[in-house]
Amino acid sequence: MVTFAKLSHIVLLGFALSFATFSLGESVENIFTRGIELQNKREYDGALWELNKAMGMVKNNYNHPLREKIEEAIRVTKGKLVVSRYASRKLGNKVQGNLLDTIENEPFDFEVNQVFGKSLARKVWENRDQLKEEDPVGLGRTVTVLPDGGVELYANFSPGFSLRSVQAASFSLISESEISLYSGSYCLYSTNSDNNLVISSALTDLRLSSEQPFAMMVGVTTNGGMKVIGLLGRIKLTLNGETKEILPGNLVFCLPNDFSRKMDVELNTLLMTSKLLNSFKKPVVFHKKLNQQALLQALRTKNRYRSTVGDVRGNKNFEVTVFPEE
Repeated sequence: MVTFAKLSHIVLLGFALSFATFSLGESVENIFTRGIELQNKREYDGALWELNKAMGMVKNNYNHPLREKIEEAIRVTKGKLVVSRYASRKLGNKVQGNLLDTIENEPFDFEVNQVFGKSLARKVWENRDQLKEEDPVGLGRTVTVLPDGGVELYANFSPGFSLRSVQAASFSLISESEISLYSGSYCLYSTNSDNNLVISSALTDLRLSSEQPFAMMVGVTTNGGMKVIGLLGRIKLTLNGETKEILPGNLVFCLPNDFSRKMDVELNTLLMTSKLLNSFKKPVVFHKKLNQQALLQALRTKNRYRSTVGDVRGNKNFEVTVFPEE
């Protein structure tokens, strides 16, 4: 375990992600019990919400007697939630007491550009149990990417903006300028200038702005924050009134209250190993520019360390594994 105060400038290799959330008010025991009760009733959305609240309350207390049980319950509930979403059928489902609209009425706010494995779309319109290329995905949808799957969406309302997601991810398209991430890893990119976007997770509302085309990776961490890696452009991230600029190769954790210090990730390693970049048939539109950035970074980097940056479980510590030189 490495604290922010102990970590200096290192080149980090890797990109591991996961998810959790937070609550105020009731005791941890009551919230945990309610979450388990909802899980037993197969109300997995509500159960995950309650369990994540309980996890948020003990996130800084690694010795809490319920911590391991909460973490295990979250993992089990997430798995059951993905399975239940896949198993549900298009007809007969209800949203707030009203029948879902027909898929024939779904607008092309987003369009599926590429897909592999299985990805589902829920809410507002009838369920899509298998997203296919050229399918519409309207604003308000929640998209779930099953394990070993991936999907790339293209925004028709803002040509040039795209989103990729892989590895058991779940997210909601809130509006033209807001995306809510629940789990998984993502690549967001835009060929436009003057970009503004809100990206939210369980505990973090992150505002992104860029005056030039940009690309970035983002994933949700166990403490309910996010981990962000800049790929292209100058990206300004604003969190709780604090603004931090990231450049290609910069990694920063977006914690519930503030940012971590910036670190560097080797772009060449991401190019070779990232499923977000390599799992789709067609490469990202910025592939050549990313290769150029990787070359420039390699030329100016003096010291490298074989290490993997992992998750954030509290507010001050994150996981870094350093591998011995071969």
